[in-house]
Amino acid sequence: MSKRVQEILVQQGFGRRAEGDAQVENYASIGDTIQFFPSSGLLLTPGFSDLYLLASTPQVVAVDGTIYVPGLGPLYVLGMTEREVGSLVSEQVGALYTVPIKVDARILAGQKVFFMFGEVAGPGIRPFRGDITILDVFGTYPTTPYANFGKIRLIRADPRNPLIVTINLRHIVTRGISTFNLNIRENDIIYVPATFFGTIARFMEKLLLPISTTVGALFQGAQLRYQYDILRGKNQFVAYPFLF
Repeated sequence: MSKRVQEILVQQGFGRRAEGDAQVENYASIGDTIQFFPSSGLLLTPGFSDLYLLASTPQVVAVDGTIYVPGLGPLYVLGMTEREVGSLVSEQVGALYTVPIKVDARILAGQKVFFMFGEVAGPGIRPFRGDITILDVFGTYPTTPYANFGKIRLIRADPRNPLIVTINLRHIVTRGISTFNLNIRENDIIYVPATFFGTIARFMEKLLLPISTTVGALFQGAQLRYQYDILRGKNQFVAYPFLF
């Protein structure tokens, strides 16, 4: 493996530039909206117009991990908690004034996600709202008829110590055993395998896909040829009333 490849490999965590546990302490990630709350007494003072702009305009974390602070410009906040963002902005803005400035930060709209793959309808990214369990997930997002609810896998990716838990959803639903009704975190991966017969069905689908694609293309070509001949007068269009 080349040195350049080794340099870009994930060494810790999921692989994002900003990681944490948003349910314990929220942190700024790309696309998050941050609202600032400066000291209310200063907002009415004419000399503190930058603070008014800061309070009235929520800032979105840009792709480079920065927000725009009036009077200062871009400020890097990616991965910082609300307390850290508030302290940083208070320190930077306070340097512009002769009186102490205190600014609190609140992350209003988050862009945290988790993932669903396998026998689910529309595999891919799901929005992470927080405080959701396995049962919440499968009560919200539909699966395919081939889904094996007895062997669902919850995966927390890590380059050194990935966590993989096999969950039997039937035990939760039919027996009320909530032991494995685990709480979902951002960046979790939920994989739903197929049943035995579902695996056979998927294999047959892949096996017959080239044939069905070819037959479909030939059928479509025949339809186009027939319509072309009608336009040229070589064939006569026949209307079937029971089809309309």
